[in-house]
Amino acid sequence: MTSHIKTRGRPPIMTRMNDANRRGVYTPLGYRSVSVASYDGRTATRGSGAYHERYDRGQLIDQSRQFFRDNGIYRGMIDRAASYIVGNGFSLQAKTSNAKWNADVERLWREFWRSPEIKQVVPGRRIERMVCRELLLAGDTGAIKTDLGLLQLVEAEQIARKTRGKNQDNDGIDKDEWGRPTQFWVSPYGSYGRVTTSNAKSYTPEEFLFITDPERPSSIRGVPPCQAVFPMLHRINDVCDSEAIAWQILARVAVSITRQGGAELGHQESTEDTTKSSTDASTNLTDRMTELDYALLFHGEPGEEIRGVERNIPGKDFSQSLIMFLRLLGLPLGLPLEVILLDWTKSNYSQSRAVLEQAYQTFIGWQLLIEDFFYRPVYEWKVTKWIASGRLTTRRDAFAHECLKPTYPWLDQLKEVEAWGEKAERGFATHQQICKSLGFDRQDIVTAREEEVRDAIERAKQIEAETGVAVPWQIFAGLKPESGSSRRDIQET
Repeated sequence: MTSHIKTRGRPPIMTRMNDANRRGVYTPLGYRSVSVASYDGRTATRGSGAYHERYDRGQLIDQSRQFFRDNGIYRGMIDRAASYIVGNGFSLQAKTSNAKWNADVERLWREFWRSPEIKQVVPGRRIERMVCRELLLAGDTGAIKTDLGLLQLVEAEQIARKTRGKNQDNDGIDKDEWGRPTQFWVSPYGSYGRVTTSNAKSYTPEEFLFITDPERPSSIRGVPPCQAVFPMLHRINDVCDSEAIAWQILARVAVSITRQGGAELGHQESTEDTTKSSTDASTNLTDRMTELDYALLFHGEPGEEIRGVERNIPGKDFSQSLIMFLRLLGLPLGLPLEVILLDWTKSNYSQSRAVLEQAYQTFIGWQLLIEDFFYRPVYEWKVTKWIASGRLTTRRDAFAHECLKPTYPWLDQLKEVEAWGEKAERGFATHQQICKSLGFDRQDIVTAREEEVRDAIERAKQIEAETGVAVPWQIFAGLKPESGSSRRDIQET
C-alpha cells in the first residue's frame, strides 16, 4: 500500500507501509540514502573518468601546487612520501650471462645517470625524486626522449593541446578507438607562466614516456592522489588560524577604568578613529578607547563597563582534533601520523613497525609504477642506443637487469639484525635479501668483504712475523674474534 504526502514547495514523497521489496523508499535493505539525496537536491554527478577530468583536473592540480608552495603540512607529506618511495635513488644491476658486458653497461649507465636531463643541472637520483613528487602532486607526468640522448621532463599541465571544438577533451593525448594513446601533445610555458597550447608539439609513444596513475579504467590522465582531503586541509588552516588569532587577542591586557566624567576624559586621551563610517560620534565607542602596544583601556561612566569574552584557548580538545585531522590527511598516501609529524614518542617499536609495514605497501606500489613506466624504459632506450653506436655488443638478453629500490626502513638496528639473522638461519631469507633490505647489492658486499678479510689476514701475519705475537685477524676486518684464537688458527687460515 502506497500513500503520497505533499510538502510545501517540494515534490510529493512516496512512502510505503507494507511493501518491503519496493525500491527508492525507506526499507532496512537500503536505497534510502539515494532517495534522500535526490529529495534534498544532492544528486551525485555521473560520467566517465575522462568526463570528470575535463572540468576538474586542471583546478585540482592548481590547488595541489598551491598547497605545496604555501602549506607546510602538505609539502611535508609529499616530501616525506617521496623520501620513502625513492630514498637516495634506485640502483641498477645488469643481469645478463656475461659478467664483462654487465660491468660495461653499468659503467655507461652510471655515466649517463650523473646528468640525464637536457638542462644538465639535475642528477639522475634527483630526477627520480622529481618524477615521484610530480606523480604525488599532479597524478601524472612525462618525459621526452630527445635526439641528444637526454631526457626532457614535462609537467602535467604541459601535456595539453588546443581543442578543435567545445566538446573536445583537452587532455593533450590523441587516442585510437580502444583509448590507446597514439600521440602526446606537449605545450611550452609562455612569458606569463601560462601553457601556450597554440605552440604544442606532438610526440609518438616511442618518443614520450608517460607516467600516470589513473583512478578509473575510463581515465587516462591522473589527478592529485590527495585531492579527496583538500577540504580537510582547508579546515585545518582555518582552525589553526583562528586559534592563533584568539591567542593574539587574549594576550592583550584589557583594563576597565570607571571614573566621573570618564567618557569626556577618555575621549580627550584617546586617538581619533580614522575608519569610522558613522557621522554620529555617540555610536562609536572606539572614541573612548585607548589602545596601547599591550593593552586596551576603556573609559566609561559609573555603571558602564566592558567585559572580555572568556574562552578556553586553545580549545579543550584542540590538540586531539588537530591530530585526528592530520591522521585523516595521510590516508590517501598511506602515511601514518607518526610519519607526518615525525614524532614517534607515543609509539613503541612494535607499533612503529606495524604502521610502517602498512604504509610501505603503498610505497611499493609507487615504486613499481616509477620502475615500469620510467626507469626501465629509459634503461632499455639507452642500451639500444649504446648497441647501435657500437659501445656495446648485441646480446639476446641485453635488457636483463634488476632495479634495486629502497626497502623497508630499519627502525631499531639491533632488533632488525637479530630478526634478519633468525630468518637466514632458519632458511626463511637469503643473504641477498638481507643486503637488499639495506639497499646494497650482495655482489658488491661479498667482494668488499673478501678484500677486507684477505687484507686483515695479511696484516695479522705481518705483525706476528715482526713481533712473534699472534694477533686475531678478525679485529682488522671488523669481526668479533673467536674465543681461543691462537697462532695455529692463523697458520691454518
